[in-house]
Amino acid sequence: MGIAKRKRDDSGDVIAQLIDVDTPAICKLWAFRIIKSQRLLKNLHESLLFDKMPAFLRETEQNTEAFTVSQLRRYIDEQLQLLASENPPIPDVLARNINRLGEMMGLSVVEQQLLAFAALIKADATLTRVASTMPTIRKPQLAKILGQTLGFSELAIRQALKKDSVLLSSGLVQLQTGTAMSLEDAFDFVTYGFGHNLLEDNKDASSLLKDVLLQGAAPTLQLTHYPHLKTDLQILLPYLKSAIKHKLVGVNVLIYGPPGTGKSELVRVLAQKLKLPLYEVSSEDEDGDAISGFNRLRAYRMAQKFLEKSANLLLFDETEDVFEHNPFSRSAEPRKAWMNRMLENNLVPSFWITNNQRVIDDAFIRRFDQVIKLDVPPKAQRAALLQSAAPALLTQAEAEKLAEHPALTPAIITRAGRVIASLNPRLNRADKVASLQHLMQQTLRAQGFTVDYAKERDVLGAVYDASLTNADVDLAGLTAGLIRAGSGRLCLYGPSGTGKTAFCHYLAKQLQKPLIVKTAGQLFGMFVGETEKRIAAAFAEAKENEAVLLLDEVDSFLQDRRKAQQSWEVTAVNEMLMQMEAFEGVFVASTNLLHNLDQASLRRFDLKAGFHYLKPAQALSLFKAHCQQLKLTPCKSSEHRVTSALRLTPGDFAALARQSRFRPFSTASDFVSSLLLEVSLKSDDIAKPMGFLQ
Repeated sequence: MGIAKRKRDDSGDVIAQLIDVDTPAICKLWAFRIIKSQRLLKNLHESLLFDKMPAFLRETEQNTEAFTVSQLRRYIDEQLQLLASENPPIPDVLARNINRLGEMMGLSVVEQQLLAFAALIKADATLTRVASTMPTIRKPQLAKILGQTLGFSELAIRQALKKDSVLLSSGLVQLQTGTAMSLEDAFDFVTYGFGHNLLEDNKDASSLLKDVLLQGAAPTLQLTHYPHLKTDLQILLPYLKSAIKHKLVGVNVLIYGPPGTGKSELVRVLAQKLKLPLYEVSSEDEDGDAISGFNRLRAYRMAQKFLEKSANLLLFDETEDVFEHNPFSRSAEPRKAWMNRMLENNLVPSFWITNNQRVIDDAFIRRFDQVIKLDVPPKAQRAALLQSAAPALLTQAEAEKLAEHPALTPAIITRAGRVIASLNPRLNRADKVASLQHLMQQTLRAQGFTVDYAKERDVLGAVYDASLTNADVDLAGLTAGLIRAGSGRLCLYGPSGTGKTAFCHYLAKQLQKPLIVKTAGQLFGMFVGETEKRIAAAFAEAKENEAVLLLDEVDSFLQDRRKAQQSWEVTAVNEMLMQMEAFEGVFVASTNLLHNLDQASLRRFDLKAGFHYLKPAQALSLFKAHCQQLKLTPCKSSEHRVTSALRLTPGDFAALARQSRFRPFSTASDFVSSLLLEVSLKSDDIAKPMGFLQ
């Protein structure tokens, strides 16, 4: 029996299947308004006749062939009139969440209604089904359609969808790009989960943003772990206190440096010191999927709006994935202007962290109030971190030994310490120390670093005595003078093995400072400008560590510029000279080829000290000291052979002492014979010092 022969209410049974049982009344109202305003009656009717409707309609047993457009229109008009009279509200849970956001961010009534529609059209089956029957709409039509659906004027909707409206500028929703779209895809949330969060019962407003905004973790370090940032922190802490007190706008700090150096941890420490809540913009959603750079910026905007009414700090890690670095990209200039405004108008002081500051345009960098470079901490600090990461395990000497590698970051130390802390407490201490060393060593190797925790070579040797070095200055007096002055630029020249490097180790020990040794192989770079950067980095490292800096084979860098064949050779010399002038610590350059140095560089050294072959009396004293160390008895003949030998150096004795570890000498005469053999292997082509320095 056809539907036309039934009571009119039966027609409602057919179309009612368009509406899910659990559909909220407000969604029914919006659905029927869309059907009527967009003239979808004919489309719906044809879908019924030609079996094109979704399965939920085709499941009816009624005969749809006799179901008329008029009946469909009449039913929808009746439903619209009924629902409009009831004035159905937004579902309670969604309403509470939107009210919270509205209060926190200042959303207007229209904006709140649009946010509710954006959430429900993606979640409610009825709205989705009805919207799917619509043809593609053009962007200029969107405000009119939404106005008809939600019961607002087109002008009010247009105002709420402006770029500078709270709804869009906050990042809560994003309008679909392009000129054509479907209604269900017109709005986009910052993450897939955010729309679901709006429909869930949340205890507070912050829970709504759990996908994109995290409460900062408690720090595991303290400010005392960052002594190498003393100057930066003396500026930053008072500035942040003042910024919070006076509610300054556009407060941004950039922190950059290698991974694992404690950049994020530093921000957490600062927040704790200032007693302020810290929030972090998430880089992944609750499912562990990465959030795109653009959506992370939207999350940042949401966080700014969300947090601006109270004193907070905001952390944006992995900044490199949000800055446009391709100048030929069509979006480069608009994004650049947009980012500039974000860095100038934020109300919540923000920290931006990156491993590579070079991806950030200079126009952005100059807008940061303070830029802090956080490198691997100096050796003394690495040792302190080791002792705190493995409490009551390491002695001071063991910590200093394990902290030797210059690439040992706080992240490597803390993770290794956490593993060691979980080992069986009955494991003996030596095994725990070895395990800690192994863990750090393996991580460094995986990162591509050369690791050697073998016993450190004793450069000074067991019998080192500065008076047994044949230098043309009083080394003891020089050392005392440098201890008083605290700075100086020295050039040590002379044949190999005469004690230049050994004296630098002795000097650093007397000054109670670490010694940083750089060679030509470590400083020369393959690319233009790289050598200059490495030279500058070497001086910066020495300054940061308050260390003595030794540049071995300095003639490789300070070659006479008149002989240069490439422009980069000149720029490398210029960089070296500039860094020497600016360095306020103790800098030592050693060379075997003084006559090859640039003339201007010689004037930059405060002292040029020549190291020469041993005098007979010095050679004899060293010989007797080594015989005593090796438990050999010197005889008159062996002593005479030593004092008669030419071109002996402290290095020759040190080489024989090392040889004795695997090839012991039976007599003092054997020792001397080997010593003279070392001398005979030296080249006769000895570089002579320049005339005026002889």
